[in-house]
Amino acid sequence: MKQRMITIMIGMALIAGASLVLAVEPGRKQSDLPNFKHVFVIMMENTSYETLIGNPNAPWINAAAAKYGVATKYYGISHPSQPNYIAATSGSTHGVTGNSDVTLSVPNLVDQLETAGKTWKSYQQSLSLCGGNKLKNECGGQRYVRKHNPFVSYGDVQTNPARLAKVVDFSEFQSDLDAGHVADFSWITPDQCNDMHGRSAASFSDPCNGNREKLIAAGDAFLKTWVEKIIASKAWTGNSVLFITWDEGDGAGNYTSGCCNADPGGGHVLTLVISHADPAPRRSSVPYNHYSLLGTIEDAWGLGCLANTCSANVPRISDLVGSPH
Repeated sequence: MKQRMITIMIGMALIAGASLVLAVEPGRKQSDLPNFKHVFVIMMENTSYETLIGNPNAPWINAAAAKYGVATKYYGISHPSQPNYIAATSGSTHGVTGNSDVTLSVPNLVDQLETAGKTWKSYQQSLSLCGGNKLKNECGGQRYVRKHNPFVSYGDVQTNPARLAKVVDFSEFQSDLDAGHVADFSWITPDQCNDMHGRSAASFSDPCNGNREKLIAAGDAFLKTWVEKIIASKAWTGNSVLFITWDEGDGAGNYTSGCCNADPGGGHVLTLVISHADPAPRRSSVPYNHYSLLGTIEDAWGLGCLANTCSANVPRISDLVGSPH
């Protein structure tokens, strides 16, 4: 019988031993990862690990860090924001170094998901303020900004009406949860008043305009509300998993620290991992970044790999997502 060729790559050394990472072909999955039922990703903004852990304005986040999985050495890819979003959905920054609108003709997570027969949807809070134009740079006095919406920057999403229709305003998320019609993969971007970023166009008295601690409190409240809704929903079944991460740091720690094929990186950020099947508290000191997040989803679903997620230097988050079932 003809054997399939599987490339075995030795990953980063861990305190407890060596991490073994398998680069799998489409249709195959890494054996130490669960076959996720649903995957939710919430991307927050510009806040370092050091700023959040122990911060009294982030009570839910700190409670969740004690209750669920925490990656204590997780890093952004770059600075500013947009390259991190591109990296998390295509495995590379593809030369994007700023926040200006881009159109990229590169393989991306949407291609992988659809090839594998997986459904997906991207929820962008305040996108409705754009009046139906999903390619606008910003809307609602910068509540919505395109730089935090990676999917519309891929040419094969922009020009495909069926794909573009899956990039929707966040208001649809509640109805999808209620109806039990949640996609296999759901990406959630809060607007700039709820993602801890803030907007410069608002008045100085607006708490969304640079009031750092109020922005952290607003983001914490957003996460509390919506994570509780997710884990109470019909979609929270089987090996479903929720990743909550921040795109890059804020300077409180090392703003450009990084790992895993990102040089120099986007700073030390908090990443929470909540597993439906195995929600026990865990802490991982393995260095991870947004390439690791993408690679974990790819391997769990047998999607293959994109760019840096194919590298032996990019470990999967296998120690925080629960045991395979």
